[in-house]
Amino acid sequence: MGSIPHLAAFRYKDYRFTWASNALGGASTWTFLIASQWYVLAESDSSGLVGLFTFASMLPFLLASPLGGIFSDRMERKRLTAITTGGTLVVIVVAAILAIADILQLWHLCILAFISGSFRATQETSLVSLVTNIVPKKDLLNAITLNAAIRHGSRVIGMSILLSTRLPVAEGFSTAQFFCASALFGMGSLAAILLVSTRSIGEEAPTTSLTKGMIEGLKFIYTNRPVGIFIVLVAFHCSLVMSFDSILPVFSRDTIGSGDASLLALLVLSFGSGSVVGTFLISGIGNEKGKGFLLVATGLISAISPIGLGFSSALAPAFIFKFLMGASQSTFMALTMTFVQVFTPDRVRGRVSSLYILHAGGIMAFANLGYGNLADLFGAPKILIVTGVIFLGVFVALSSTDPVLRDVYRGKNVQLSVV
Repeated sequence: MGSIPHLAAFRYKDYRFTWASNALGGASTWTFLIASQWYVLAESDSSGLVGLFTFASMLPFLLASPLGGIFSDRMERKRLTAITTGGTLVVIVVAAILAIADILQLWHLCILAFISGSFRATQETSLVSLVTNIVPKKDLLNAITLNAAIRHGSRVIGMSILLSTRLPVAEGFSTAQFFCASALFGMGSLAAILLVSTRSIGEEAPTTSLTKGMIEGLKFIYTNRPVGIFIVLVAFHCSLVMSFDSILPVFSRDTIGSGDASLLALLVLSFGSGSVVGTFLISGIGNEKGKGFLLVATGLISAISPIGLGFSSALAPAFIFKFLMGASQSTFMALTMTFVQVFTPDRVRGRVSSLYILHAGGIMAFANLGYGNLADLFGAPKILIVTGVIFLGVFVALSSTDPVLRDVYRGKNVQLSVV
């Protein structure tokens, strides 16, 4: 497999294990989250409460990821990834037990989602830092894009189970079944990461205080424009066109006409399929000019595709635009993460990765909370259209005025001001 350019990172044994762990962990997460979101909507008939649940699951990316970055620079990264993977598994098992006992409540799910999100925020930081040490720089884009492909594409695994059973997850035991499937995926993820042998740790001195460590990470980002501009770009991207999780259930019910979770699962599967295809196609790109061109193209499609989804009133066009959203948004995120990793020295890699995740996941938590409530007032389609138009304007403005982005688009080498 490693002889194929698009699969070059698979020539490294430890990368294959981390990729498998990421795939199974993603399937576990999406099975848990999507079943929970439909359960909340079915029980409450409120998109706002779905937004609250999504907020609870994403808020840790704002609160916990900075600490996760510190830990990723101080602790052995494989060990930290295994601990956080195990923690997520425990949370899902607890949710399954509550559902089987028929005592599951909405507030239970919010608390469990917050705890699970805290583990996942730390896990993502440690995993990307670990992968950067497993794979050499020449194959880094390939490794990160393959990881991005399976992280988003793992939705396909979980949602395929949902579609194959055709069970409405609004009923107690059906929800428990999906939670049990999620736990099985989580067990596989933990087993895979334990097989990794590479030792990976940053250069952070153990005597440095947590506050000083976080300040150093922030200083690195905001004194190095090439890193800072990508993180700002990602913040706009995630807040405006990627924060659709809280409104997708009500969109599938009220706009597409879904009576159970099957059409929601189909839309999520479409996004995941697009993620796999889009990131796989770019994983073989090696030249800088090609990366720059794709960054422009995927940024534009990321803005246009949710607008198209907002105007869709039938399943077929909605499926197509969700596919385009998955292909463009996942590729855009993989490219920006690659540029950030290339520009970052290993001594602060964990903290910079955590701040990248903070700007992405943290802002998505508040965006999902707001959009969920706005969808109750104005409808999900209007939210998708307006946010897509705003991001299109922001992306065009930044791309045409920022010198770093213009150099990246032209394939020029970008230098850091501080290392």
